[in-house]
This record gives sequence, C-alpha cells and structure tokens, in this order.
Amino acid sequence: MNIEFTLNGLQHKVTITSVERAIDVLIKQCGIKSLAAECLDGHCGKCLILLDGKSAYSCIMPAFLLRDRRVETIEHFTKRHEYDLLVAELHRYSSQSCSGYHSAIALMGMMLLQKTKVPQTDEILDAMENTHCNCLDPADFVAAVLNAYQKLRTTRKQYESE
Repeated sequence: MNIEFTLNGLQHKVTITSVERAIDVLIKQCGIKSLAAECLDGHCGKCLILLDGKSAYSCIMPAFLLRDRRVETIEHFTKRHEYDLLVAELHRYSSQSCSGYHSAIALMGMMLLQKTKVPQTDEILDAMENTHCNCLDPADFVAAVLNAYQKLRTTRKQYESE
C-alpha cells in the first residue's frame, strides 16, 4: 500500500506492507539516521519521534499510522537557533555524556520549546520520562529547558524591539 505523510517539513510517499513498523520506513525508505531500533518495545526511547507534535515510539507503531500525519525527528531541528540554545544548556547542566539518548532528549526539549507558553516542571519531567534516559538528572533537564526557553524569549523580544 502507498501512504503519504510529511516528514521534517517535506512530503513523502512510500510503499509499505501491513506488517512494517514506522521506524523501519523512516530509517530505510526516508533515510532518517537519528533513530535506532534497539528494544523494539518502546522502552529505550531511541525510536522517539514527534507525531503531529506529540511524542510517539516509532518502533511499536505500525507504519500505516504515518498516513497523512506530520512526523518530526531531531534532524528537523538541528539547524535552528533553538536547538543550539537547548544543546548548550544541556551541556551546561549535564556532567555526564549521554550520546545514546541525545536525540531523544533533544527532541523532547525541542517539543517543549515550540510551545508559546512557558513549559511547566511536570510537563518537562513527563517529556523526559519518554526518553528513558538514566544519565541526565531530571532537575538538570528541567533547568536546561527553562533556561533555553528564557533565552529564546529574551532573543525574540530583542528582535521585536529593533
């Protein structure tokens, strides 16, 4: 069957079978490199995507659910100023390297930074829980996201006043 969906801002048309998982289509047919099919049951977070702006585990999602949806991976955000701010804050607050979960953590942070309202602590902690990362202190993730959000607000206000 053929399906169409938007991936990182671009329209994609792919051919799938009824048993294919979203992660397989995204990696093999669309060339997404940030995803990993490790646990295949949604417990590691390395398959995390944004589906219509909400987090979803692509390793347990049938590919046909991508039809007519908006899918975003971390590749969509890496060239943005917001991403640079978030990564700088994550490095500032994290003493440990978390390369295995970096994409998932950054994706959840970007999901929160796209909101127009200040993310609340419980909302940030819920987002981090989706990543299944044990090497970043939750309080550090909260601080990094909130600081990045504040810096974005300051930057936006400066541009508006010019």
